Amino acid sequence: MLGFASLTESHPLDVDRLRAHDRFISYIDNYLGTPENPLTDKFFRFHNGLKNATSIANMRHPLTAISFSDSAFIATTHLHEVVAIAADLLRYVISSGVPVRAGIAYGSFATLRFKSDITSDGGDHSVQFLGTAVVRATVAEKCGIKGFRILLHPSVAPLLNDPRHNPPSGKDSIRILACADGESNKAGVQHEVDYWDFPITREASAWRSLQDMWDRTPLSEQNHYEATAGAIDRMRIGRGRAPLDKLRRRTLPK
Repeated sequence: MLGFASLTESHPLDVDRLRAHDRFISYIDNYLGTPENPLTDKFFRFHNGLKNATSIANMRHPLTAISFSDSAFIATTHLHEVVAIAADLLRYVISSGVPVRAGIAYGSFATLRFKSDITSDGGDHSVQFLGTAVVRATVAEKCGIKGFRILLHPSVAPLLNDPRHNPPSGKDSIRILACADGESNKAGVQHEVDYWDFPITREASAWRSLQDMWDRTPLSEQNHYEATAGAIDRMRIGRGRAPLDKLRRRTLPK
């Protein structure tokens, strides 16, 4: 999640309200009509989107999902599987007003130990996992490219021509596009996933949500929103839409 550190520093940690979000009836009874804490709201929406995306995927194929704080690592057997999870997550969080960026990589991955020992006055928690895929995905996400994107590490490139990982047709076929000119980076990331696939009404709502976030963000962070809107424009062009005349607009042309 982008901007999480600043969000945490700027708003109180409301544990009771975070827990109430998981108990919908309790949340309605106790908090409906009261101002939402932006930290609570975005944290809940991020993890709710993650839960929805992985729950649907888990009905289709095996996966390992590890989430902590404002981050998550997800491992699958085939590339198209993890791309679908990331795309579902990005579509959900943008529509919900949460800024997120993802990196996808190919490599080794192993989970060694999950431990949680809770006492009356403390706890000892451990999540031990590692592998080149973890390192490379992190490198891709943090390569310096701005915005809400699904960035592909160079290790993924050979899989794009493998029909097991990228079926040549059908709903599992991966749509990619080149990153914009000027987005060079030391990690060698050159491509991203085209995740902008909505019914028309939902596309309009997601675009307005992006513009709403852009309106509220500090000037120092607006480059993320400009880069996101630019990437979405390229995704739309790749799907046969006309280029946008400007990125700061409330509605999309039909």
